[in-house]
Amino acid sequence: MGISPCSPIGIFDSGIGGLLIAKEIKNYMPNECIIYFGDTKNMPYGNKSKDFIRNHSMKIASFLYEKKCKAIVIACNSIVSNALDVIQKKFLKKILIFNVIEPIVKNKVLISSKRIGIMATPATIRSNFYQKNIKKYCPHLDIVQISTPLLATIIENGSEKKKINYFIKNYLNHFKSIKIDTLLLACTHYLFLKKEIDNFFHGKVRLIDIQKIVVQEIQKKLYENNLLCLHSTWNNNPIFYTSSSISPFFNEKIQILFGKKNTCEETSF
Repeated sequence: MGISPCSPIGIFDSGIGGLLIAKEIKNYMPNECIIYFGDTKNMPYGNKSKDFIRNHSMKIASFLYEKKCKAIVIACNSIVSNALDVIQKKFLKKILIFNVIEPIVKNKVLISSKRIGIMATPATIRSNFYQKNIKKYCPHLDIVQISTPLLATIIENGSEKKKINYFIKNYLNHFKSIKIDTLLLACTHYLFLKKEIDNFFHGKVRLIDIQKIVVQEIQKKLYENNLLCLHSTWNNNPIFYTSSSISPFFNEKIQILFGKKNTCEETSF
């Protein structure tokens, strides 16, 4: 396909969650060009069946592959935990495939924990992907998972803080009562609420720095494969696509994170 260090990195998510991963990539690797796809028409993925998630994520991965991306970052936990195997099978020998789960479960950051809480979508919890993979590296860990089915949609729609704090309290009271020492926000949408969640626990629970760990892994692998872009190109502004008409909140987040000149366009497969 003729990929090179100047080829773009493709990132996809069900909506705005992966924007924070994209932003971290630009922070660490400012020369990289990013193509972002948010499947806003079908979000939230966390409430969908495994077959739906696999079929739609393959379509998006193919779309990014056709855009001549040198790597694809699956920035949706529900997709990683339900469709990583099929995406890897089709694309692994063609381009690099990254995801937001494996770098976390393999990272030494979890070793010092005793009881970790995982808040995730129903599809991620149902897959048991985190439980199986964390136990490979940290068999000593006591893992408690809770499903938070409404949270991603509330974040995507830019709900007011009062409503968001109500849901945080209702979902996380259980974690407070059983005294977890570490919390994993196992949906990239939840990363937008990191400050509010930290306040809920009064700073006494460690929140894993997901963006940093994931992006450091991406940078390392790009370098090892001679695909890290070391020089700025004439136009490396991010390109954003969605599968439905762009919502004002989505556009607002793009402009806050990447600058007011950045816009998004709707596309269909």
